[in-house]
Amino acid sequence: MTALARADALRLPLADDSVDLVVTSPPYFALRSYQDGDEHYDGQIGSEATPQEFLEALWAATVELVRVVKPSGSIFVNLGDKYANPTGTGSAGWKNPQWDCAKPAAPQNTLGMGFRQKSLMGLPWRYAIGCIDDLGLILRSEIVWSKPNGLPESVTDRVRRSHEQWFHFTLEPRYFSAIDEIREPHIHAEPPGARRGPSGMNRGTATGRTHDDGAPVGNFNHDPLGKLPGSVWSIPSEPLQVPDHLGVDHFAAFPQEWPRRLILGWCPQEVCSECGEGRAPVVELDAEYAAARESVGDWNKANRTEDGYAQKVHHVSAGPQNFKGSITGYACACPDNTAPSTPGVVLDPFTGTGTVPMVARALGRTGIGVDLSADYLRLANWRVFESGHGAKTMRRTNQERQGALL
Repeated sequence: MTALARADALRLPLADDSVDLVVTSPPYFALRSYQDGDEHYDGQIGSEATPQEFLEALWAATVELVRVVKPSGSIFVNLGDKYANPTGTGSAGWKNPQWDCAKPAAPQNTLGMGFRQKSLMGLPWRYAIGCIDDLGLILRSEIVWSKPNGLPESVTDRVRRSHEQWFHFTLEPRYFSAIDEIREPHIHAEPPGARRGPSGMNRGTATGRTHDDGAPVGNFNHDPLGKLPGSVWSIPSEPLQVPDHLGVDHFAAFPQEWPRRLILGWCPQEVCSECGEGRAPVVELDAEYAAARESVGDWNKANRTEDGYAQKVHHVSAGPQNFKGSITGYACACPDNTAPSTPGVVLDPFTGTGTVPMVARALGRTGIGVDLSADYLRLANWRVFESGHGAKTMRRTNQERQGALL
């Protein structure tokens, strides 16, 4: 089931502890005026008088997210930064009528929050630090969105900005994760005979060789399912063609690949009705690989130093061998999977063009999109239920599961 609702992100029409994953991109500060019926509507985040008020609105919306997200859930927030512009004009040519920065900047002038003219404001990190310090959230990672087809800029005295930040927050140290679903292929192998420095540990693919003292040689970073995704994701933006009959002027939606990866990695497809847990992937490893990894672990246990740490094996393998692993099913805390289940729930409280609920629906989850604009909800409804755009998500996911992309 997928649902779209016209509501305020500060007052979500959802029950406490009912959402498994939030994937959202709130409006950026003083960038553009979102319209409803060709009118700028009140209450939209991004039109605040000062950057501080903008951040406070974001934090208030995040408090509401904390209310509806399960303790096992995750929150992913995408934010772009902004330069202190003395004209107060965003890239869409809209001047915030409240944030008047048109006066020349004095040496110590503050443009609403201590910014000198032309300074990058650092709004994404100010938001993230507030979530840590004041809301008690756990910041698990920052993912840099590298944009290979980013827009050109007319500046001549700094680099062109071609990235944005995604922040991954959790409510608790232990939370649902299915990272094995989005592992990446191993590409670069270390050359034969390579040696790792003194900090090298026995991780990666076992080689089947041993040291002179009988210790097995291995580097278990080479997981048979692939390597962990890095913290920089290069994902191009996508054009969005909207039928004229919808009568909605729109701005670029973020690409399907963002919610696709995040939903696969951090939202269960099935939530057990008996124990309440999301069912996570069950991985079956190649028997030879599993035995080699176990032998390395046993050797480490038998050769611990006085301070309790295992002696380190500095040799590494020449690269991944022909070991294999596969996801064979999904399981929760129950002894079996006979209890009925419900789909995981994905929420975007600033749904805009409906990319997140559309992708969630394509992946068999329950997608919920919330927005203040009736115009955007009309567009989102078309995109989720009529456009057929979700086929792209399904096609790529099926290819990955069949190994076509690896």
